[in-house]
Amino acid sequence: MRRFTFFPLIFLSLLFSSCIGFVTETWKPPSTIHESMIVRVYLGKPDTELKVTTNGIFQVFDVNDLMIKKNIDILQLNPFSLKARIRIVPESGIFSYNGNRYRGEISIEPTSKGPIVLNLVPLEKYLLAVVPSEMPNSWPEEALKAQAICARTYVIREMLNKVNQAYDVDVSTASQVYGGVDKEHPRTTKAVEETEGTLMLYGNEPIHAFFHSNAGGMTEKPENVWGGKSLPYLDHIESEYDKYATNYSWNDKIKFSDADRLFEKEGVGKIESILVLGRNLSQRVDLVEIIGEKGSRKMKGPDFRKIVGNTKLKSLKFGIKKEADGFFIKGLGNGHGVGLSQWGAHGMAEDNFNYRKILKHYYPGMELANMVR
Repeated sequence: MRRFTFFPLIFLSLLFSSCIGFVTETWKPPSTIHESMIVRVYLGKPDTELKVTTNGIFQVFDVNDLMIKKNIDILQLNPFSLKARIRIVPESGIFSYNGNRYRGEISIEPTSKGPIVLNLVPLEKYLLAVVPSEMPNSWPEEALKAQAICARTYVIREMLNKVNQAYDVDVSTASQVYGGVDKEHPRTTKAVEETEGTLMLYGNEPIHAFFHSNAGGMTEKPENVWGGKSLPYLDHIESEYDKYATNYSWNDKIKFSDADRLFEKEGVGKIESILVLGRNLSQRVDLVEIIGEKGSRKMKGPDFRKIVGNTKLKSLKFGIKKEADGFFIKGLGNGHGVGLSQWGAHGMAEDNFNYRKILKHYYPGMELANMVR
């Protein structure tokens, strides 16, 4: 009789081992968003004449979803004359607006501050343009998959938090870069499709899936950047592969005249010195002192970076010294440093880590889950 139980045990063992690493948890979105899973993307404020084009027929619907107009190829209107929201639906599923092509529909909504233009696009179609806008399409497949899951988790959390607001995200780095149809690429599309519906959870809620270009060797806690409470899955994490990136180290200079202009509102007069007074565990600057001929002013590192600008001060992991023609800055990393380091993910993927291990490294304690309707 033993031989009859032996083979089923082997079969079950092999079956179990083959499933290790696959996503088995599920998550059902709340009723506020789960039916349509449409992302509302803010495209900006329109000019006095709005022009939308497509290949084929447009249908225009009023606020009650009654079709009020049909056009072929081109639709032009004055958005400031609208009294209520309208939706413009291209039968082809793609439209052009302000030089960019987008999937989905376009919505024009009157507000107290003037009309706004939104792209209403299904979640997975939205991601087709986000992933290649945020990460080079030539990068390793597992890094692209990790980015797709980060982007999906990020936007779902925004959709949940902004149900009662006019839109969920915009097209810039303030949310996620969204370049439209012309940014799409077969490799990033494959990454989105092969991770369809997968997101990251903590306590059965989508996590804050922050990401940035390069952590400079260690990631940062969000409370050190934006304030607020700490999150257990966003900690100081070593990111050793960052050092192989092209943007790992950098340097720049603030001219004396630029320093005087940048810190004019601080009321300390002509800037004489800039000192780093404190750093946190990741060696990012926590406190800076600006010394001028009329006095001095202390400020938090993130406030200092906001004044100097992200282009010149690429991260808060920097040192600064006074030279003959200005203040020389030398630093490591690029971006706020919270969450996934994209260059770190690139290095891990090159070293044969799969997307699950990449994400679990940068977001410890989170769980991967598949979204169900």
